[in-house]
Amino acid sequence: MSSDRPPTGASWIRRNRRCRDAQMRLLCLPHAGGTASFHHSWASWLPEGTDLLSVQYPGRQDRISEPCVSTMDDLAPQVVQALQPHLDDDSPLVLFGHSMGAWVAFEVARLLEMSFGRRPAGLIVSAQIPPHLPPEREWPGESDDELIAELRRTGGTYSDPMLQPGLRELVLPSVRADFRLVRHYSPQPLRKISTPVTAFAGVDDTGVPWNRVAEWNDVTTGTFTSHTFPGGHFYLLEHEQEFARQMNHAVQRMAGDGASHSHTGQHADG
Repeated sequence: MSSDRPPTGASWIRRNRRCRDAQMRLLCLPHAGGTASFHHSWASWLPEGTDLLSVQYPGRQDRISEPCVSTMDDLAPQVVQALQPHLDDDSPLVLFGHSMGAWVAFEVARLLEMSFGRRPAGLIVSAQIPPHLPPEREWPGESDDELIAELRRTGGTYSDPMLQPGLRELVLPSVRADFRLVRHYSPQPLRKISTPVTAFAGVDDTGVPWNRVAEWNDVTTGTFTSHTFPGGHFYLLEHEQEFARQMNHAVQRMAGDGASHSHTGQHADG
């Protein structure tokens, strides 16, 4: 790893709730333009004994002075390296990724299996088609107007005041880098993992049709389940109570199933 890359460790991984004797760990990978703080409130409803971790990508909030990462080949290995201090025991690890974060979470799971012989207990992907499928629509261009239009279309964490002149200069560089990452991410051929996968989707998400989200079944040789919610791309904010209920169910099921299989020694295909 080159010396000009951002430091690893605490700068990448944020602990939203510390458990002295964690029974499981949930690592959250944010959406395009997202931050680790997006998951902070989840500590109030996740099961007791859950060590809640979030990734803070460079180029935003307290890492705003660092250069953004705009390729998956750079981003996923750095996340995996930063995660290593949190894998010093056999606590089951579940990965969650929303939108762009679903693809990052998939690559993190694949690298953990392939390079470290550690299969996560589960991968929960949200509001994203599997990476081997062609996109339903063209990704937005990189002009300010195109990026702002896309953020307003998907809704979620970006309100109009955040996108006004003066603040947009702080927000848009990381959004631009993240959309560049997803635009150029195309893992061909499909590289399967053995990690069990659960897929979530909003039935009214026009950019990510729910029936295509179900095709995440093709990325794993493990078990697969899916669940749909009312709402659009950020259904998890629109229907937080139902999302929390389904997340709890998925995390507990995966952690329970994976408690005795956190180290598999198996490598992913590819």
